[in-house]
Amino acid sequence: MITVSFGAFFQRIFARVTFNRYREVFDRAGYAMMLVDNISNRFIKVNRAAAELFGYAEAELQEMTPLDLFTDTEPDISIAASATDDSLVRPARRKDGKIIIIKVQTSILEKFNVSLLSDVTEEYRIRRALELNEERLKEAQRIGRFGWWEYRPETNMYIGSEEIARIFNDEASNLAFTYQENISYTHPEDRSYLISAIEDAIEKKKESYSLTYRIITPQGKVKAITVNSNIKFDENGRLLYRYGTCQDITETQKIMDDLIAARRQAEESDRLKTTFLANFSHEIRTPLNAMLGFLNILTSMDTNEKEKDEMVGLIEVNSQRLLRLINDMIDMSRIESNSMEIKYTNVEINGFISSMVSSFSHELEASGKKDLKLIPVTDKSKAAVYQYIDELRLSQIFSNLVSNAIKFTDEGEIKYGYRISRTENRYSITYFVSDTGQGIRPERLDDIFLPFVQYWNEDSPKVQGAGLGLPICKRLTELMKGRIWVESLPGKGSSFLFSFNTPVMIE
Repeated sequence: MITVSFGAFFQRIFARVTFNRYREVFDRAGYAMMLVDNISNRFIKVNRAAAELFGYAEAELQEMTPLDLFTDTEPDISIAASATDDSLVRPARRKDGKIIIIKVQTSILEKFNVSLLSDVTEEYRIRRALELNEERLKEAQRIGRFGWWEYRPETNMYIGSEEIARIFNDEASNLAFTYQENISYTHPEDRSYLISAIEDAIEKKKESYSLTYRIITPQGKVKAITVNSNIKFDENGRLLYRYGTCQDITETQKIMDDLIAARRQAEESDRLKTTFLANFSHEIRTPLNAMLGFLNILTSMDTNEKEKDEMVGLIEVNSQRLLRLINDMIDMSRIESNSMEIKYTNVEINGFISSMVSSFSHELEASGKKDLKLIPVTDKSKAAVYQYIDELRLSQIFSNLVSNAIKFTDEGEIKYGYRISRTENRYSITYFVSDTGQGIRPERLDDIFLPFVQYWNEDSPKVQGAGLGLPICKRLTELMKGRIWVESLPGKGSSFLFSFNTPVMIE
């Protein structure tokens, strides 16, 4: 019995020593450690590191539960445990109110559980900062429409960021395609340029290069892109990899193209206006000088009645020419300033065409072209043809076109009038002025309606005019909801046709 009692006594002493050693290890451990009762969920024991972590005394913590420490004020915890880790990351509140991020690893025993805690606040802050920077970088790439890419020759593959995928595929995803597929994205007209530029950079061992070319997405969109590339070689000059950025500059390129076109248009407009001022001064001086000269002759004592009549007629012709030039300038100014007023009325077209015969005949007679005929064309089968239109502006269009036809036609005939057509129970009228003159070269057909542009063939003398008649005709037809166009062949004459999208009535 004594032997047994001494054995039990030494076992208890050994157990107590062992317990004290474990308690000392528990208390002095660098990790914060907590024992939590499984039934009451209260802390049974906490070590010194746990007390320092939360800022409480050990006795204070033993009066608390985990619910008193942990909080959900910052639920967006991005430090996640791995698939094989039983740890949990949660925010906790210290005694001084400061929020810290705690990583908890728990072992559950029969009567209590043991938790190891570590402060990962700084790690969490760094990771959040990295994530935020990554988000900002992605947003900057999205706004700037650029992304990064990398090419490895051993895999023959390009990889890139989401924005690169959006540029090439019109959707955000991970980009991966081969060198050949990259070439297939390239616009057919730019492929040889891209291939030769890459090969040249590698052959000449360039450290960097930049390219601007076009691509075609799977949806058929044509985009302009700028690629900035860096190249890395090993010590033997062998290509290791290429990397860089790619930016979608489609809208920027369009703006640049528009600016270039606007600048060219402004330069052309300035040139035309300069030419116009030179022509305009000439066109004004010529009839004025003629009228002054004829007036001097009229006032001399050596002129007879016949000569005076001739002089008066020439003065009238030149005054009409000057008046037309001034009227054209006024009309063009009113059209450009959007102050031209259109007054619609129901105009009887047959009577309108007939009313212009005498004035056109007088103009033809004044031109002295005896081998030229003017032929009005109307639809004789219709008693009355009406169109809702501005009669004055219609007359002005015909007058300008017939005057031009007389200028550029020496012999043959000039026909002017209209044709009626019917589609879907609706009548429409096409007006025309056709001549048998010198015609217009095809490459000049788009220019003749520009202001201050005069057309003449090099093998014929230049005609008078400031180059405003046809532009005025074009603007007037557009103001009256219509359009004007020309059909012409050099040496075969020209036909100017115009129509209006306004009601036509037939009686």
